[in-house]
Amino acid sequence: MSSYNTFAQFYDSLTENVDYKVRSDYISNFFSEYGNGGNTVLDLACGTGTLTKLLVEKGYNTVGLDLSEDMLTVAKCKCPENYFYQADMTSFLLPLKVDYCICSLDAVNHLIDYNQVISCFKCVNQSLKNDGIFIFDVNTPYKHRKILADNTFVFDEEDFFLSWDNHYIGDDVVEIFLDFFIYNGQSYDRFSESFKEKAYSDKKLTDALLDSGFEVIGIFDELTANAPKCNSERLYFVCKKVK
Repeated sequence: MSSYNTFAQFYDSLTENVDYKVRSDYISNFFSEYGNGGNTVLDLACGTGTLTKLLVEKGYNTVGLDLSEDMLTVAKCKCPENYFYQADMTSFLLPLKVDYCICSLDAVNHLIDYNQVISCFKCVNQSLKNDGIFIFDVNTPYKHRKILADNTFVFDEEDFFLSWDNHYIGDDVVEIFLDFFIYNGQSYDRFSESFKEKAYSDKKLTDALLDSGFEVIGIFDELTANAPKCNSERLYFVCKKVK
C-alpha cells in the first residue's frame, strides 16, 4: 500500500469537518446566477468525488478529473455511472466542452509554480463553452503565514493515528508532512507522505485569469457574498470565459 494510497483511503475521514452539501449549494447558486443555463460540469482535482456526487444529485451532468489513481478509485465507487479522467490539472483537454468548471479545497494551492497556475487556467478555458463559468477556492497568504505555518495537528481516529506537520519555507509556501500509523492487529504500520502548497495574492491570480481568457466576476470570502478581509483564510473566485 503506497503512502498516497493511504492518504486516499483516509481522505474522507480527514475532511469530515467539511460540509460538502453547503459548498455544493453555494457553488450551484453561482451557476444559476451567472451561468448559461447548461448543466455540464467538470470537477477539476475532484479527489474522492464527494462534491461530484452531490452535483450529480442536483441534476448536473458532472465529470471528475484527478491525477491520483487512488483518489479516482474511491470516487468511482461513489459515482459508478460517472466519467472520471486521470490527468494532470495543468495539461488536460476534455473530449467535450462543459458549461462549468469547479476546483475545490485549495487544489490550486498545490500548483507551487506560477506558470503551472497559468497552464491550469488555460486548460480550463479550453474545456469550457463560450460564457462558461469557472469557480475555484484557494487558501490565502494569511492562512499560510498565520494558521498553517509551523503548526502540527494530530488526528487520533479509530482506524489510524495521523501526525500532520506543517513547515513554512518562505514565499507563502508551506510544506506538509503526513505520518500515518495504522494498526495491523498487533502493531502499527507507518506510511508517510509530503507535499507543498503555495498561496497566491488576489492580484497574481487575477492576472493569471485575465491572461487565460477569463473575466473575474467576483472574489468572495469563504461561503459568503462578502468581499475578502485581511484575515480571510479561504477565498472563492467566480470567473467567466470571455475569449
